This record gives sequence, structure tokens and C-alpha cells, in this order.
Amino acid sequence: MAPSLKQQAYTLIKSKILSCEYAPNMFINEEFLCKEINASRTPVRDALSRLEQENLLTIIPKKGVMVAPVTINEINTIYETRILLEPYILANYGTRITPELLDRMQKLIDGLHVDKESCAPEDVSRFYGLDDEYHRILVNLCENKYLIQCYQNIYDHNLRLRILSGNQLPERLMETQKEHIRLHNEILKRNYTQAAEVLRQHLVAAKDAAFQVLMKSNYSI
Repeated sequence: MAPSLKQQAYTLIKSKILSCEYAPNMFINEEFLCKEINASRTPVRDALSRLEQENLLTIIPKKGVMVAPVTINEINTIYETRILLEPYILANYGTRITPELLDRMQKLIDGLHVDKESCAPEDVSRFYGLDDEYHRILVNLCENKYLIQCYQNIYDHNLRLRILSGNQLPERLMETQKEHIRLHNEILKRNYTQAAEVLRQHLVAAKDAAFQVLMKSNYSI
């Protein structure tokens, strides 16, 4: 069954927010969105209401819609959660990585390449799509459904932060690639304690990059 018009509008608008095509703090209105995604006002309004509930935008009566800003608190909250969760899961559940999963993870690592001199937004989105899948494989090793739910709660905002960092700091993509190779090499050695530490260092570096972007931009309020 094809998705409803409301679902299509929601998916399209959300993807543009997460990819930063609709940048943090950007003002948009219903008329623009209707033309942009070729939809009527009803599904667009429904989509905006859902996205406001997810804290991805704010509806301002008589003015339009503002895409959610990036704040210091948001960066701290997201990365505090990731730094607590991901290394713990890898250290404690890494033994559940099967040969089949290792092959899949290797293919993702092999795909993490980008030319920072000619890096387009779609390249950044592709890069972080692969990056994201790698991290989700690790998180899903966990048998604790509450830890997995905790990760899912920050998923969208985390993805937006990472894409924003890649768009603004192309050199971060190269560093991310190197960090993932180091991480994967430790996993291949079945050295999960050291792999967890490499993962922690990677997340700290990603957090620092997000702060760099925030400090040199007007994306926060």
C-alpha cells in the first residue's frame, strides 16, 4: 500500500530537516512547503504538527515555521547519552558480533570515503547514512530494550547534528573515516574493551566538532 499524502508530506519535510537542506533557524511557511513538496495544505499542516511534537520545528502563529535551532544543551545531551551508551554496549555485547555482521560492517567501512575538496551535501548525507548504519549495528547488539529505546529517542537529532558538522567541516569527514577504521580494527581483533575506548574517543571528537560548528554559525538561539 502506498503511503498516505500526510505520511508522504511528513517524510519529505522531515528528510529535508535532517539533511539540513532546511537549516537550523530557517523560517519557512506553508505556501512554500506546499509548492516545494507538491502537496495541499492539509497534509502539510499535519506533517508540521507531528514534527513540532518531535521538537524538529516550532510553529509560530501568523508567521510560519522555524526549524529547530542547535543549542549547547542539545549537543551536550545527545553526546552524553551516546558516550554513556555506545561504549558500554560494545564492551559488554561485542561478543555477539557474528562473521556475517563483521562482513556487513566491513562493507560500510569501505564505503566511508569522500573527497573533501568537492564534497556536495548529498555526499555528506550518504557518508553519514553509512556511518549511522554502522553505529546502529553496534547498538542493536544490546539485549536491553530500554537502552535501545534511549538511543532511538535521540536518533533524529543526532543524525542532524552529524550531517551539519560534515557540511560545515569537510575535514571532519576524513577524521571520522580514520576513527572508524581504528574502531573496526579493534573489533576485528575481538578486543572489545579497547574498541569501546576508541569508540568513546570518536564520540568525544564528534561532540567537539559539533561545538565548533555552533560557535562559528548562527544556528543556535
